[in-house]
Amino acid sequence: MKYIVYCVLGGEIADYHLRLVNEIADKFGKTLTKEQGVPPHLTLKYWFDTETIEHVEKRLKQFADTHIRTPIRVGGFGGFHPKVVFMSIQLSDQARATFFELISEFKSMDWMQWDKFDAENLHFHATIVEECDEKYLDIWNFVQGQEKYFDAYFDNITVLRTVGKIKDFDKYEIYKTFILGR
Repeated sequence: MKYIVYCVLGGEIADYHLRLVNEIADKFGKTLTKEQGVPPHLTLKYWFDTETIEHVEKRLKQFADTHIRTPIRVGGFGGFHPKVVFMSIQLSDQARATFFELISEFKSMDWMQWDKFDAENLHFHATIVEECDEKYLDIWNFVQGQEKYFDAYFDNITVLRTVGKIKDFDKYEIYKTFILGR
């Protein structure tokens, strides 16, 4: 089974994110992000395959039990031209330290697969539209002036698993969430 690990962002961030995703899908016909239905998130670990997720669950539970939530800032826009427009996420020094401790935990699993954008190479963001291509600049101009900023927390580790495909992309659902500091 294929999994991915996020910190899911809720509340006002989720409402704002959903509004942007829906408006862009309706206005520009770029519906992939909407169809995937993934909540706004901070990616912690890109996809990996395992038949024994229980081993990972045990480690993530222990990690969450021994770490507290740490501040992050969500807001403003960035992009991976010409494919993706996203909301930017800045980690506090404390959140960055917690993230790198989590990456060390994953790296201690010698079977774990790594993507070229994983771990130290992660660019923290919350995607609002994918596969922009020829509409990238139009979408970029559309979001300008709609910036909002939110103080939030790296306060959960949420594991999602694949449940199918949308176009050529995996569709995920939440499998299990671990709350930091409990």
